[in-house]
Amino acid sequence: MSSSDPDSRLLLLMRHGKADSGAGQPDHERRLTDRGHSQAQLVGEYLESQNVRPTRVFVSDAARTSETWQHVLSTMHGFDGEATFHEEIYSGGTAELLDLIRSTGDQDTVVMAIGHEPTMSSLVAQLADDESDAGSVAQARIGLPTGAMGVLSGPLAHWADLDESALTLHTIVRP
Repeated sequence: MSSSDPDSRLLLLMRHGKADSGAGQPDHERRLTDRGHSQAQLVGEYLESQNVRPTRVFVSDAARTSETWQHVLSTMHGFDGEATFHEEIYSGGTAELLDLIRSTGDQDTVVMAIGHEPTMSSLVAQLADDESDAGSVAQARIGLPTGAMGVLSGPLAHWADLDESALTLHTIVRP
C-alpha cells in the first residue's frame, strides 16, 4: 500500500471509534466505549500489518477522535510523523478537511485523517475514481461505520492538486 514513487499518494480517511451516548455532556467531550477502543486498535494493527506509516495525521479535536488516534498510534511502532488536532474537522465539512489535506507538503506521501460522519464518508465517495472498488464506494455512499477507514491511493504530484475522483478507493477497513 505504499510506494517509492514520489508522485504516488496514499490517503487514509477514518471515522472515530464507537463513542458513548454522551448523556449529560457536550458532544465534543464524548469518549470512546470499550468497543471504540478495540476498533481503533484493530485499525492500527491493520496499518502495522500492511507496513503503512502515515507521516502526516489530521485529527478532529473532539475527545473521541483524539482517543481513536491514541489507540491507532499505540500499535504503530516507530511512528515519527506529525499529528495535529483541528477544530475545523469537528465543526466543518468536506471542504474544510479537503483544504487541510491539500495543505500537506509533497514530502508526506501517506496522509491520515480521523474525523466524523457524514464528512468522512462523503469525502471518501467524492475522491473515489472510476477504478475504485464498487462495494467500497457503495459503503461510502451509505456511510462509514464507527471505526471504519477508507484506503485511497493514486498518482498525484502534489496534495494541493487533490480533487474529485482523483484517487482509487481500494477498500474500506471495517474493524
